[in-house]
Amino acid sequence: MQIMFEKGLVTRDASSKTHIYQPAVTRENTQQQFLNKMINSLFAGSSSDLVLQALGGHDASGEELEKIQQLINQLKKDK
Repeated sequence: MQIMFEKGLVTRDASSKTHIYQPAVTRENTQQQFLNKMINSLFAGSSSDLVLQALGGHDASGEELEKIQQLINQLKKDK
């Protein structure tokens, strides 16, 4: 926790005997940072390789596939 505090990922309330830690960044922000790092380091910057690997090794539900399809459709509209 100390390392996370030093990196600014959590805040610390030291007013009581035990320290109370709270997140300093949002879950979405943290996920985006880790995902970008993973895409760049493991998939040579290719987000499509990441998606293909994830979908090939995981049984996605119909609901998940529908969400993915909606995102693809939206991305196509935006181009």
